[in-house]
Amino acid sequence: MLIPRFSLSQTATHLSITIRCPYVKFSSSTSNDEQNGVEVDFPSSDEFYFACKPYYLHLYLPGRVIVKDVPNYTYDIDTSSFCFTYEKETKDEYFENLDMITKLLHKNKKIVPNAVEEIADESDNETEEDENEPLWNQMRQLEIDDQPKQTLTSTYSYGFNHQYKDIFTNFDSEYSLIFDNQSPDTCPTSSIRSRRLEKEQSDFNVEHYLADKYELTDEELFHYKLTIDDELNDQDRDDLKNLKYKQFLIDEPISIYLGLIDLLYAFAYDQRITQGESCCESSWNIHKLSSTLSWFDTFTDLPSVLIACCRRTLAYPLIRSFKLAKRCLSDVIEILSSGKRAILQCLLQIRRTFLDEEHRYLLNTLYLNDYCLWIQTDCQSKWLESLVEAMKHTIESNLDEDDLGFDFDKQTFAWKVILHESSDSDDISSDDNDENC
Repeated sequence: MLIPRFSLSQTATHLSITIRCPYVKFSSSTSNDEQNGVEVDFPSSDEFYFACKPYYLHLYLPGRVIVKDVPNYTYDIDTSSFCFTYEKETKDEYFENLDMITKLLHKNKKIVPNAVEEIADESDNETEEDENEPLWNQMRQLEIDDQPKQTLTSTYSYGFNHQYKDIFTNFDSEYSLIFDNQSPDTCPTSSIRSRRLEKEQSDFNVEHYLADKYELTDEELFHYKLTIDDELNDQDRDDLKNLKYKQFLIDEPISIYLGLIDLLYAFAYDQRITQGESCCESSWNIHKLSSTLSWFDTFTDLPSVLIACCRRTLAYPLIRSFKLAKRCLSDVIEILSSGKRAILQCLLQIRRTFLDEEHRYLLNTLYLNDYCLWIQTDCQSKWLESLVEAMKHTIESNLDEDDLGFDFDKQTFAWKVILHESSDSDDISSDDNDENC
């Protein structure tokens, strides 16, 4: 049985489910559902079941609807689509996450490790309140304590939520060569940050950086407006319904949210320099700019991930500009502010970019697939909102070119001397030519 492409929409009083089934033999003139092979059922008022050979669909609805004995639907021959309409139990109730395709297909059960039934008391309530504390407050407390949690310092794991290891031992050496971290199965997690910073310092080209700093004149890079569709397209929906579902037990959610910034930044940079038209270099751009994807690095505080994004921008891509880096961070803020659907669209585009790459497709298994699932199931909107406020505050008050760890002052002075000497030599050459005339 095939899972058909579907979409949900709503009004104040009704929920509509549209299901595209191009390979069914259906006659709109026949009123008998059994003759057309259509089966519709509601195991409960928030579950929807549909079957019509060769298609099968079971949805877990985000709200409750009124179920009638006879299903109310229409069939559009031109689009080969069924449209089912149901009245909401509560008028004017807003059903959230209608675009979260994977979540609609699977019932999300929260995993509780070593669950033990206990009598609720005041301490339980305090724990719940701590878990609901805004992300920004938690990150600021980590900075105040100056002791970020390092539960994985002696491990050799990587990927989303550090759930993978020994992956590269099963592949040839070419796989590790495309990553900056060329020995992920033997490089301890605690050593990744220092090795990354050292490699970035050695790869930093002062002439390239200063040339872009003082001579970059392409204003289109800064005027480009990142566009995100109002809804998922057909390719997005197909990708989501085919994702393998899993549930996560995440101990350090802050690192997951900060890793999201790193991924979206790399995507935003590529979109800006290609003006929204991805090219053959897009997979390299995204992979190289993301510390998460290239080094399997993990962040525990916001300044570190922002600095990492800017450092790699000034060290690796074709256009190396701190001004451009800050503009890309503004793009990330815009994406996060737009909500889960916008974030999901960006992640799906990254995933498709890596899909046809000979070696980088492995990044989909390690990160992109799981991030696409996590956005739909475990990501909290209030944490995204808190993260946006934290980014704005940090960028405005704490992010400066001098904070990136490169010795800009001496290099800028040397560059100005070179420009001055070059200008003087041009003047002398011009004077000589005049005398010769």
